[in-house]
Amino acid sequence: MTTPEIAAENGLLENLQVVLLLMATLLFLVRTYALSKANNLALLSYGLFVSTFPFIGVGREVSFGSAVGASAQGVLAVQVVMGAVVGVVLVAALVVFVRFVDSKLATIRRLLVHPTSLSIYLAILVFGVSSVFEQGAFGLSKSALLEELVELLAFALLVRAAWVLR
Repeated sequence: MTTPEIAAENGLLENLQVVLLLMATLLFLVRTYALSKANNLALLSYGLFVSTFPFIGVGREVSFGSAVGASAQGVLAVQVVMGAVVGVVLVAALVVFVRFVDSKLATIRRLLVHPTSLSIYLAILVFGVSSVFEQGAFGLSKSALLEELVELLAFALLVRAAWVLR
């Protein structure tokens, strides 16, 4: 079965996925900034932590070499920069949490059932379903179109997760 052009590598659906992941990342950061203004340090550290998920997803979805014609060294440079950004954000999240959040265990328990977490859990589940279509598991035919559509839904759920971070 041939892959429809819309579902091809760096096709319309993958580009929409990247847009959703960038939107989720930016929305997480906007919400996190608002939490810093409200001095809600527990949600601030959590927001920083989860903002890395869609950002990492951007790196996974974008095929830098074919998308922008970058050399192998250029691709490596982008990967290193993205990895450094993720590392800095994760360290900042950890420092805020460890240094400024009281009742750490109770806070973790609250965050595990926060609406943002629930949306992330659902996004992970939906993303897992996309691999069923990618691999042709459970006797289903492989379908790049269904895989990309289901991934689009998963990434829309990450936008929702960012939206409900308050």
